[in-house]
Amino acid sequence: MFKNDRWKISVMVVVMGVQVLGALAFLHDFRWYYAPVMLAMYLWMGFGTTFYLHRLLCHRSFETTRWIRLLFAVGSAVGLAGHPSLWVGTHRYHHLKSDTSDDPHSPIEGLAYAHLFWIFKRPPRFEQLSLRWAKDTRRHWHVRAMERPWVYLLPHVAVAAAFWAAFGFHGLLWCLYVPVLFVYNFTWAVNSVCHWPSAGYRNFDTSDRSRNVFWVGLGSLGEGFHNNHHASPRCAAHGQRWYEFDLTRGLIWALEKLGLVWNVVWQDEPKPQREPADSAVLPFPARQH
Repeated sequence: MFKNDRWKISVMVVVMGVQVLGALAFLHDFRWYYAPVMLAMYLWMGFGTTFYLHRLLCHRSFETTRWIRLLFAVGSAVGLAGHPSLWVGTHRYHHLKSDTSDDPHSPIEGLAYAHLFWIFKRPPRFEQLSLRWAKDTRRHWHVRAMERPWVYLLPHVAVAAAFWAAFGFHGLLWCLYVPVLFVYNFTWAVNSVCHWPSAGYRNFDTSDRSRNVFWVGLGSLGEGFHNNHHASPRCAAHGQRWYEFDLTRGLIWALEKLGLVWNVVWQDEPKPQREPADSAVLPFPARQH
């Protein structure tokens, strides 16, 4: 565990609360017309994580228009994925320290810790250091605006209110919180299952434990082909073999054909993971055992 761990009560309440709401939906009748809304929400929120937070902001695998960027930034906020700069800073540090004692969410601390409980604990000054690690993301006005909690929560609250008005409370649970439940857990499975030594398979001999797990890849819109990603972090395609279905790769490809995405990194040679020269100024405290 991190030294001087601090339980993040607000994060715990939100993360566990939306999952409870998603689970409660299964106690109520399902209506057929919920299905297309649920699928649309799953894709919007899921691409908010995979397309926007991960491949665009974190790894700069491509460039896109401000409107596409804003569309999926809002999708990530509706899905309560986390503040963009904090998300990016944490993920970049994960790549730097993958499966070491300094990794924010490695299964070496246990599968449950890597999947969920790491979110609730932060080392001292974690937020400040993450923002510094991802300071390039703050050049976008909407990223800076989302540092204010009320701005970050506004898209989620607005969508929740609209669904309640349109479908009632039960429809709100099915159409918003069930997709959030699945997006959350498939995203977390990339951290836990896709770093578990006995899971999946490896195409590349990377220095970490990253794995390609087919079912996680399907549910996470391509993110589960994680060994491919750790071998070539900037590559926009995580699924690289014909059977590695990567829906985010398909979205990037389609938008590139439409001229809405450009400078796509389709070929990124596998490289050893090295510590950036300026990493000494970003001293995340190590966990103490």
